[in-house]
Amino acid sequence: MSTFGFTFLSRKALGQAEQMMFGGAAGVRDEVGFLIVHQRYADHFFPGTSVLHTRLRYALLIPWLYQSLRTKRPVPKDFGQAFSDLEHELTGRLKYVEGVGGEKDGVIGGEVFPRTISQPPAYVYWTALTKWGLIGARPDGRPWSRPDMAKLLAASSKRAHHDDDGKPLETVAWPISGLIDAPKDWDSWGDWNDRYSHDDQGKLALDLSPPEQIYLATKLRAVRSPTDPSEPSLLSKLVGKPLGGADHCWDNEILALAGREAAMLKRAGQAAALSAIGRAIYAAQVETLKETRDRRPQPNLHRAKLNDAIEQWGKQAARLDMDLFLAEIGHLPPAVEGVLKETSAWVRANGKDPMQLLEVYARAEVSRKDNRARLASNQFGVDRRMEWQGEHHGRAEPLHYRWGNVKRLLRDLEDVA
Repeated sequence: MSTFGFTFLSRKALGQAEQMMFGGAAGVRDEVGFLIVHQRYADHFFPGTSVLHTRLRYALLIPWLYQSLRTKRPVPKDFGQAFSDLEHELTGRLKYVEGVGGEKDGVIGGEVFPRTISQPPAYVYWTALTKWGLIGARPDGRPWSRPDMAKLLAASSKRAHHDDDGKPLETVAWPISGLIDAPKDWDSWGDWNDRYSHDDQGKLALDLSPPEQIYLATKLRAVRSPTDPSEPSLLSKLVGKPLGGADHCWDNEILALAGREAAMLKRAGQAAALSAIGRAIYAAQVETLKETRDRRPQPNLHRAKLNDAIEQWGKQAARLDMDLFLAEIGHLPPAVEGVLKETSAWVRANGKDPMQLLEVYARAEVSRKDNRARLASNQFGVDRRMEWQGEHHGRAEPLHYRWGNVKRLLRDLEDVA
């Protein structure tokens, strides 16, 4: 006999789930808006990059898939689905199999294969492919979308196909040109009716061959600054350079390579230091409110970590010229701008009490998270703080501007001519 009932989660379990949903699971915690600064500086210095990127060879694998689909000319009902199938098979070809080959690390979707994933390689690398010139622009200068690429593949069929603006696609030039040839074993896994079926068929790796290195180095060295097309981007200047010793993108060895970008990069480092202190302030505020306002005794965990953050990052954060920073970072929501200005002033004044900044931080968090804001003075704030577990709230770190991912991508081009 079937039964019906309720499952009750403990307060601890709810807190852990909330931490995963709204905490730092995505790599950059964003309670009061620091992620805006992170994204804008990262997009400026490293155009096309993403925190989801793993290895650089995907920038070739994805266009090769499109070329294969265009050359083989199968007759699927949906070219978008046909491409998705090829992407799925690519994951299988890359996934490591003991005694056979493949990659142990860096395979997008490798951990869940053969299940499909919501963010396949083309989704992850699409901006990079357009920014780095591996997929050309549309006739009007705009980048191609993935759905329109599928329509373009099908444009030679009898039925007319149109882009998102309703314009016919039959006369549009194929946007992938000058691409380096795929390796000889690229199409070795069968034909359209008998595709990849065994783990030992057509295994691939993510290491670049010397010709592939040269080709991608040329592409990346041509990436321009988003704000000044006459200037190369910082990303382009780092191609071929050893980067392993730089823990942050604003370290001295990177500043020495940055040229005219050096001053802006140094400010980005100072803003990153300010964000580390800001994150520590936020956690100390939540800890204090939970203890004093909610009458829930708390260990002196994040208040002590705030002192550590100030000791480590305070001098660098205090050097940030707020006027120059705001001028180059662009418009910010007023509440976020308020947090940055007030935190900067607090650091310069050798502030010690994080509750002096409670009002401005609470305003920013409520403006971004509404009823999920932990610093709110209403019952929603009480409930969110009850779910919050200080021991699971990560240590405050500076904004990274995707530096770990950039280093990993460029490591595949280290020492290239």
